[in-house]
Order: sequence, then C-alpha cells, then structure tokens
Amino acid sequence: MNIRLANSQDIPALAVIEKQQPRCAQWGENGWKTELAEKSAHVFCAHEQAVVGFVALRLAAGVGEILNVGISPDFTRRAIGTALLFHALTWARENGGEEISLEVAADNAAAIRLYEKAGFLPIGRRKKFYADGQDALIMGIKL
Repeated sequence: MNIRLANSQDIPALAVIEKQQPRCAQWGENGWKTELAEKSAHVFCAHEQAVVGFVALRLAAGVGEILNVGISPDFTRRAIGTALLFHALTWARENGGEEISLEVAADNAAAIRLYEKAGFLPIGRRKKFYADGQDALIMGIKL
C-alpha cells in the first residue's frame, strides 16, 4: 500500500468509498471536486491497485481540521486508517501545523480508539450534531 495526494482522477473512487461508509461525510463527486480545488485542503489516499481509503484535512495558519476519513469495507481492519491518519499528522507537522481537531460521532468507538491511539484527546462536545441526533465528540491534538 502506498499513500499519496489524491487527484481529480480519484474522485469517483473517493465518492464510492464514502457512500459505502455511512459515518463518512457524504460529499459526493461534486463535493470532492470542490475539496480538491480548495487551497488549504489536502486529501491523502491509500492505494493498493486502486484507492482503498482516504483522509481529508485542511491546514491554514498552523491550525488544521480532519474533515473526512473513509476506508473501503473490503479493506477495514488492515491498519489503513491508522497509516492514513499518521501520514496526515506527519505531513501537517512538517508543513507548519501546530494543532489539529476533528469531530467524531460519540458512539463511534472504533474511530475514537483510532484517534486516541494517535494522541487525540476530547476537547468538547456538540449536542445532537448529527442528523440521527447523535452527539459529536470534538477531539484535538497538539503537534
């Protein structure tokens, strides 16, 4: 597996992965086009003969936010999410990032464990943030 910056040719694969993962932000192909065009946005994808996962983040003035993470269902439990997350954090640190935050559904134990493993700590909560009424846990890390 290699990790690289996503490009416009990856958009269909990114949209398919997010559609297969209901906990992902559902941007669709137009949303991915917009995200890849955004100057502060950086989307990294894991590639194994095809795109199998992604992490999208924005970084500006030392402050970053992870906006979307997804792994193809056929490739879960292979540490791809861990590799993508650590790659994104390393990249952010090397490019002037001082802190990164993210939101995760408070009941998404697997994702919370992943973020805690990377050093993220809870810093806040948004009550009934998601459409299903679930709270969002805000987590952050100092780089």
